Amino acid sequence: MDPEGCICVFAKAPRAGIVKTRLVPVLGSDGAAALATAFLQDTLESVGSLSWAKAVMATTEHLDSSIVSTPCEIWLQGEGDLGARLERILHRALKGSPIAMAIGADSPGLPQTFLEQARSALQKADAVIGPCEDGGFYLLGLRRCPAGLFDGISWSGSGTFAETLANLRRGGLTVRVLEPWFDVDRPEDLARLQASISSGRILAPRTREVLEKLLTDSGRTSPLKVSVIIPVLNELECLPETMSALRHQDWIHEVIAVDGGSTDGTLERLRQQEGVRIIGAPAGKGIQLNAGAKAASGDTLLFLHADSRLPPDAGVFLKRSLDSPQVAGGCFCVQFASRSPRLLGIVAAGINLRTVLTHTATGDQAIFIRRSVFHEIGGFREWPLFEDVDIVSRMKRVGKFAVIRPRATVSARRYLRNGVIRMVLLVYLLRLGFWAGISPFTLARWYQGTDAQPRGGRPPRAKGTADR
Repeated sequence: MDPEGCICVFAKAPRAGIVKTRLVPVLGSDGAAALATAFLQDTLESVGSLSWAKAVMATTEHLDSSIVSTPCEIWLQGEGDLGARLERILHRALKGSPIAMAIGADSPGLPQTFLEQARSALQKADAVIGPCEDGGFYLLGLRRCPAGLFDGISWSGSGTFAETLANLRRGGLTVRVLEPWFDVDRPEDLARLQASISSGRILAPRTREVLEKLLTDSGRTSPLKVSVIIPVLNELECLPETMSALRHQDWIHEVIAVDGGSTDGTLERLRQQEGVRIIGAPAGKGIQLNAGAKAASGDTLLFLHADSRLPPDAGVFLKRSLDSPQVAGGCFCVQFASRSPRLLGIVAAGINLRTVLTHTATGDQAIFIRRSVFHEIGGFREWPLFEDVDIVSRMKRVGKFAVIRPRATVSARRYLRNGVIRMVLLVYLLRLGFWAGISPFTLARWYQGTDAQPRGGRPPRAKGTADR
C-alpha cells in the first residue's frame, strides 16, 4: 500500500556536547548523547511501524548509518532558523504525499494514537498541531504549506505554540489542536519519562535501557528539590510553630505561603519569616494550592497545611520514595498533636490503616507529587472539598503512590472544638456523599452549615480535615 502521509522526524545529530545539553549536569555529555540517540531510534521505530506513513529523518548533518536502525530516508534540514527548515522539509514532503507531519525526537514513545488522531484531523483540516507543556509543540501536520508560514516565530520559547497557531490561522489554514504532551529537555523530566515507560503508558525500549543504565550510575542522580506549599487563611494561631519546625528541615528547596486574604495578622507574621515566599490568591483550597504550584521551582511539590508539621527525618524518606521512578507521589501517615484525647489516637490509627491498605490520602497527610506529574494531570480541581482525594486518585493513574510510615503531626483543634465522635461521623458522611456523586460544592455548604465550620464569621480555611 502506498503511504498516505509522510512523517518527518526532526533531530540534531546526537553528538556529545551538542545535544541535550541541559541534561549534561545529570548524565554527562556522553550520557546525554547516548540518550538522544535512543530517543531518535525509538521515535523512528514507532513511525516506521505505521503502515500508512513514510518515515523521514530530517537532520542537521550527515549521520553515521549505524545510528539509524529503522529503514527511512534521511533529508538534510538546510540553513536558516527552525521556521525556514520546517517549511523546507514539509514543502518537500507534500510534493510526494497528501499530508505531511513534523515531530521531534524529544518525546520518545509518543503514543501512536496522537499520530492517528493527527492523520484523522488532516482529512478535514488544513493543519493540526500538538502543544507541549513547555510552550512549544510536539507535532505539526499540514495539507499545504504556504510560503513564509513560519516567519517571525520565536523558537524554543514559552510562546512558540501560541505564535505558531496564530501564524497558521493568519495564513488562512483551518487548524485542529491535539491534547498536550511533554518532551524531555530538563533533568526533572527524566523521572516522569521513566515512570511513564515503567507503567507502560509509553513504549520506548531503547530509551528505557539507556536511561536505566545512566540513572543507576551512583554519581549521576539528581538531588531532591522539594517546594513546600502552604495555603493560609487567618492562621496566626498555629503558623509560628509550623514555620519554626520547617527551619530544621534543611532538605527543603523553598517554602511558599499562599495567602487567601488573611485579616488576623497572618501576613505580617509571614513577612517576618526568613526565606518564605509569599504570594496571594483567591480563597479556596484548590485555587491556592494551584497558585503555589505555579510559583514553585522544585521538582517535587509538597502541600502542607498551616497546622501540620513534618516528621524530623521527612527528607530521608521522601528521597527514598522518589528514588523509584515509578513513584508519582505519596503522603505521610499522621498523628495528632500531644495532649490530644486518647480517642484521637484510635482515629489516627484508623486513618493510617486506611492509607496503607488503599493508598488514599487527604490534605493533612502532607501529600507530595512530582511537579511533572502535577502538570500532566492538570493540578488540583478548584473544589471547596475533596480536591485532595481527587488528585490522589488521578495521580495513581500515572504512577505508584508511596505511603511514608513516619508520621506528620496534625492539629486536633476541630475535634476538640466540636467533639471527636461528632467530627468523625461528619467527615465520613461527607466522604460517603462524595463517593455517591454529590457535588463537592453542595457538600461544602452542608459542612459550613454545621458547627464544625470555623468560628468568628470568617470564611472556611483553605485546608482539609485529617480523616476526610
